[in-house]
Amino acid sequence: MIKSGWVVAVAVCCILLTGCIGTSSKVARPNASAVGAKLWYTVDNPGGMTAEGMAVLRSRLDERFASVRADEGSPDAVHVKVTITAYRMRHGAARALVGIMAGKDTVLSTVQVLDPATGQELGRLNVESGNTTAVGSAGGLLRGHADEIADFVLKGGAPAQPSGTPVAAPPQQGEMKWKPRPVR
Repeated sequence: MIKSGWVVAVAVCCILLTGCIGTSSKVARPNASAVGAKLWYTVDNPGGMTAEGMAVLRSRLDERFASVRADEGSPDAVHVKVTITAYRMRHGAARALVGIMAGKDTVLSTVQVLDPATGQELGRLNVESGNTTAVGSAGGLLRGHADEIADFVLKGGAPAQPSGTPVAAPPQQGEMKWKPRPVR
């Protein structure tokens, strides 16, 4: 009786410590659009996200962009282009019955913030969301993915070009950046 209680306690601790859902992102180009700029967005889906998944993602993006949303194609609003590059979601029963053995839920996307006048890229973000455990839901994973996208777009304000002088000049060709310590 006591032994089985310990087994259950250890199993619960392991599940809690594994980190159910994770979203990571890599900024390829900081978002140089103005903070609070009006925007409209499109979602391209070459990664094959399901209609249900797309509805969850769009619903969360609509919620987060409500205060800055403009009509599609507005000439004075930045265009946010979201491209779903990969999508794999386990069935709920497979997730519950075999957990990690059923594979990993994955959503990969690229987000581009485009200048309304020129179409030039003002910012780019690569987002990866995944869940390997039996805990968590597809909806939660997709909402977290949408939140990562919205956070990047809404922050904006990054300088288009780095300004100021660098702290240390890069070494010239043939010049050593550091000198080895003498051996005593």
